[in-house]
Amino acid sequence: MLIPLITYPYLIRVLGKETYGLVIFAQAIIYYFVIWVGFGFNISATKEVSIHRDNKEKLSEVISSVFIIKGILFLSAFLILTILLHFIPKAHGYKLLFYATMWMALYDLIFPIWYFQGIERMKYITIITLLSRLTFLSLIFILIHSPNDYLLIPIINGIGALLAGITALYIVFNIHKNIFKLQPISTLKYYIVDSFPIFVSNLSTTLYLTSNKVILGAFLGMGEVAYYDLAEKLSTFLKTPIQLIGQTIYPKIAKSRDQTFIKKSFFYTLAIAGTILIIGMVSANEVISILGGKNMQVSGTIFRILLISIIPVSVSMFYANIALISWGYNKEYFKVRIYANGLYLAGITMLYICQVLSIYSVSFLSVFIEFFASYLSIYFSVRKSINFLIISKQTKRY
Repeated sequence: MLIPLITYPYLIRVLGKETYGLVIFAQAIIYYFVIWVGFGFNISATKEVSIHRDNKEKLSEVISSVFIIKGILFLSAFLILTILLHFIPKAHGYKLLFYATMWMALYDLIFPIWYFQGIERMKYITIITLLSRLTFLSLIFILIHSPNDYLLIPIINGIGALLAGITALYIVFNIHKNIFKLQPISTLKYYIVDSFPIFVSNLSTTLYLTSNKVILGAFLGMGEVAYYDLAEKLSTFLKTPIQLIGQTIYPKIAKSRDQTFIKKSFFYTLAIAGTILIIGMVSANEVISILGGKNMQVSGTIFRILLISIIPVSVSMFYANIALISWGYNKEYFKVRIYANGLYLAGITMLYICQVLSIYSVSFLSVFIEFFASYLSIYFSVRKSINFLIISKQTKRY
């Protein structure tokens, strides 16, 4: 997460905010296909791998099924993209950029982060990802020297993603001795149905996160996309410790359902989130000046707005992404995302109708949606008797 911030000052100055905004706009469009290819397996498959990690036959079934389904979805994504490019005005003349940016979906296909999280071997993710990102980092400075080189950005990213994916597959099938087998349709159907609510939830989340860039690019221009992207990159980077905590403890909780452990982790995470929020608010202007220059100060205000969401995001992560999913309440998790997404769509529509659609109003709406989602997460968890803040010794494990 740090490496994009290292390359940002160079890219924004070399490409200019309009060209850089176009690159980010393409990434925002392709991210919908990343969600399509991922299909919620980042959560459902992680849970299955964690539960069956000691059963080689069952583990091979999980791994094979996920790769087969993802492969089919990836091929369909290419077909859908080809059709859509004829209807996206901003894509005219830049089709190669969108096709090259499909490296993001390819990476989701061939890099099984869900497997390494499930077996709780996070060091593989760290080492492989770091090496691929360092490849990207060095090639950016070596090859990109003018706005005309913008197409090299997704190509370079794709090279790093391909190297990471091949290495990960070698570990999964050669070092860990898992076997890939074709699976019957009934088995594939089971994993599709099991993961579908999470897929819809992830898609809903994407609509009120990634869609902001699409909306800004479509209605306000690529310069606004560049402003928003810098603010979002920085806020996302500062939220990374929170996300890593969730990814790390999820397999353990999915297996043990230890509410005492969840409670301790929750308070530690809130303390970290609060500290990050204060530091970010205080240092926003200085950091934005270093990364983007004085002409990017709009990003500083947007960054402060977006960073507020670190608190509700932390709450939602424990009550929805961890608690509801670990206890098997996928439908309730699904409802949280659907209701939040519905409110987002209503909010965006009102902003447009009232002619107050701006980078600031969109940012405030995103933060409000995160608070609404956190409220729903708590509500549904408590309804299902999962309230790890109020537990006794008898109920700490279900």
